[in-house]
Amino acid sequence: MYFTELNLSESLQEAVKKMGFEETTPIQAEAIPPGLAGRDIIGCAQTGTGKTAAFLLPAFQRLLQDERKTKHPRVVVLAPTRELVIQVARDAQALAGRTPIRTAAIYGGAKMGPQINKLRRGVDVVIATPGRLQDHMRRKNINFKALQVLVLDEADRMLDMGFLPDIKKSSGKCPNNARQCYFQQRCRPLS
Repeated sequence: MYFTELNLSESLQEAVKKMGFEETTPIQAEAIPPGLAGRDIIGCAQTGTGKTAAFLLPAFQRLLQDERKTKHPRVVVLAPTRELVIQVARDAQALAGRTPIRTAAIYGGAKMGPQINKLRRGVDVVIATPGRLQDHMRRKNINFKALQVLVLDEADRMLDMGFLPDIKKSSGKCPNNARQCYFQQRCRPLS
């Protein structure tokens, strides 16, 4: 399947093209169409197969179709490590580059001040580690009243690392009537 066959906005099509993508990977071909239809997704694919675009593109398309203005995040991506948050945020910025979508990377080991300032100015997409997201929630720097999409990237790894309580606290703050969920996990090749 080609990205041009997907029902993506012109700005997202341009971003995909600029990133050098023409054909979808298997995980993208399987996940993007139901994601665009608003269905929950559980995806499993090896590292480097395009899982990030598989959940970001439908989420971004949803944001572009719903032009409500809010300071509160409409998409939250939870990832187990700072390195993965930075990587997903980099991809998100590249895909959102030609859109009005505002993103923020929230993770431990970085100063809180700049993160607080960005959240207060308003963002559409937050990519965060569970612990740092909880810090911001406790300080009331973020709320989920406008949330539409929740992504658990490498959900299996987050559970292995003991983040289940933080995930439950975060997802418990999400509005039940407007949530689309993606659960991404790593898959290892069979030997």
